[in-house]
Amino acid sequence: MDSFDRAVQANQTFAVIDKHARSQAGCPAPFLLDIVRGEWTRRAETWCDPNPEETTLVRKTLLTLAVDACHRHIPWVVMEIDEAPDAFVFDLIPDHFGMDTSIVQRLRRVVAQVKSEPLRDFLSNVFSLSMVYRHFWKCPASQWHHHAYAGGLAIHSIEMAEWMADTPELSGTDRDIGVVFALLHDIGKLWCYGEREFTHYQDLTHELTGVAKISQPLDALDAAWPHGFVVLTSLLSGLWKSKRDKPLLAIGEIVQRYDQSSVRRDLRNQKGARHQRWNAKPCAGNVRPIRPDWQ
Repeated sequence: MDSFDRAVQANQTFAVIDKHARSQAGCPAPFLLDIVRGEWTRRAETWCDPNPEETTLVRKTLLTLAVDACHRHIPWVVMEIDEAPDAFVFDLIPDHFGMDTSIVQRLRRVVAQVKSEPLRDFLSNVFSLSMVYRHFWKCPASQWHHHAYAGGLAIHSIEMAEWMADTPELSGTDRDIGVVFALLHDIGKLWCYGEREFTHYQDLTHELTGVAKISQPLDALDAAWPHGFVVLTSLLSGLWKSKRDKPLLAIGEIVQRYDQSSVRRDLRNQKGARHQRWNAKPCAGNVRPIRPDWQ
């Protein structure tokens, strides 16, 4: 550690540790980290053991960083790693994850319109699931019908959530629940379509798969706001259609109407031609070279 300059000023920031690896021979620090948050993706060295654990969640942390501490081609050093599971994930999702430069920013804006703190925390917990955090941006919304292309699910879901946020028939808690339902109504498709191929979860339906796979965030919502848990579970599972509960029916029917409108808009944009059958392949738009500086 002789090359580490402890006199360098340190700064703290919330970030996701995206990857970690042992340094190559000759590097003064034993570990390399790829760290990300909204506007940047950076590589840093550290003497801290990353201590990775197998988990379904992305690793949200509060990092103490120093710049130019080693005076090397990797100028950033992580001096301390503190776990930050409650950090608001929408500040940490890299802008470049979207298929265009605006889609992540649109998600942040529509989430910011949700006023209910338990629902905002719920959304943050859902998008902290590794599968949602990473795959939401490149999954299609259907196999060969509407939005049947990489990134189609995000475009379709965010579009519907934006419409719900501007719906004059809804206000207050009903509006917040409608935005959350619209944003997550197809979330189970992440697991049904998988990252590379279709899975057995399709036999369960994407609605029930979604409820099962986001059970941890739903449990946290139940602890914070049991009524909200019941309402969202009924909506996301499709139970509202058979239960015919009037308040839920109103929200569900509005989301259903917007779903149909979003489908028709996408099909019109195709000028009558169906998309080719979707094949699950890694999306190049979700990969970005690590930049060597902090600019």
